[in-house]
Amino acid sequence: MKNAIVQLCLIVMVITGIHAMRLMQANTISGKVASPDALQFVWAVQGKDSVIVPAVNGEFALKVTPGVWKLLLHTQTPYKNMVIEKVVVNDGKATDLGEIKLMQ
Repeated sequence: MKNAIVQLCLIVMVITGIHAMRLMQANTISGKVASPDALQFVWAVQGKDSVIVPAVNGEFALKVTPGVWKLLLHTQTPYKNMVIEKVVVNDGKATDLGEIKLMQ
């Protein structure tokens, strides 16, 4: 009987872990720039929390917590760095910013 209870608890923990991981993966901000070589990294800031990722071929994806974020796109010359305010990330949803055009 104890063995069955232990197995049931393990199954419940595994299922809970799988659902938690899936929800964490869905809370993302992604996008790409029209000039792939221009973007170096993207930094997302929300209060005291921040996430930074390098850009790969002008594309980025940040795993974040739900809420309102500010993005800072760090570029190479001759492009200007860019700030995107008020990026809303809902719980369990991915936020895709699409293609972003950088200014020179």
